Amino acid sequence: MPKSTAYFTAEGINYTYRFCGVTEIEYNFALNIDADTSQGGDIINEARRLPNQIRLSVVETDVEASPGWAASMLSALDSIRRNRVLCRLTTDMGSWDRMFIAEITATQDEMNQYGWAGDIVFMQYIPKSEQYYSGAASGTAVSSTTSTRKTQNNSSTKKNTGTKAAVTSATAGVTAVLSRAGITTGAGGGALNFIIAK
Repeated sequence: MPKSTAYFTAEGINYTYRFCGVTEIEYNFALNIDADTSQGGDIINEARRLPNQIRLSVVETDVEASPGWAASMLSALDSIRRNRVLCRLTTDMGSWDRMFIAEITATQDEMNQYGWAGDIVFMQYIPKSEQYYSGAASGTAVSSTTSTRKTQNNSSTKKNTGTKAAVTSATAGVTAVLSRAGITTGAGGGALNFIIAK
């Protein structure tokens, strides 16, 4: 099975976060139509952009070579969320900048005792200056679009498909979480070194 192309990077952390498996990706792009104001013969729609939301259904599991991987990944994701670090999310549908991790749900069950499965919701940050625009229209526009796409990933895959890249700087919060999970980061020969305590 081809692995998913979904991954993300976080500001200040020179590392690419990939998942063991991505089973579904949902895209939600919406506008909030406040009111229609008549100006002469034109109809001016005052519409506010709502943040783009992209939900990834993912599976994380430990592998023999990286015990503790799933727990470390969950801790790192939560640290990025709590510290409100802006991310760049990429899927095979495109790339989105200025994304926050808005929500994480994770479930551990008997089918995946050494990992977890759940949803990660990315929400785009939109400055107030970019939320509103005015445009002439002769009818009512579609206010939102939601699409769901099934990927070809096998959610029971036990192989870690993550990639490693050099770390030149990291936020204190994420570094602390990785350290508590027994993982230290360091630049050595241009590659990220993972040292996992056993």
